[in-house]
Amino acid sequence: MKVQKIVSLDENTMIISQKMDNFSQWVRIALRSYDNGEDLATETMRRIKWAKVANILAATIIEHSIELDENYKGSIEELIASAMKEVQKQTSLRDFE
Repeated sequence: MKVQKIVSLDENTMIISQKMDNFSQWVRIALRSYDNGEDLATETMRRIKWAKVANILAATIIEHSIELDENYKGSIEELIASAMKEVQKQTSLRDFE
């Protein structure tokens, strides 16, 4: 369920927030990190690690696909884009992140 909450920003932080693609998502991530007793840097590093894992997994899948069919022309980027489309079908704000 989506709930509106107002955040007070000064002029500088307002400018920063306007540059962000999804400020609300960033705030939700920060709040969950805080609730877990972690700082935002820890959560960011975890997400970077899992992004690297996803890229390695995609590369492994492509390599095995080529071993099975030397004419296979898929790419890591296509595989990741396909996975992202599936992720975006999720309806919950928490699942989407």
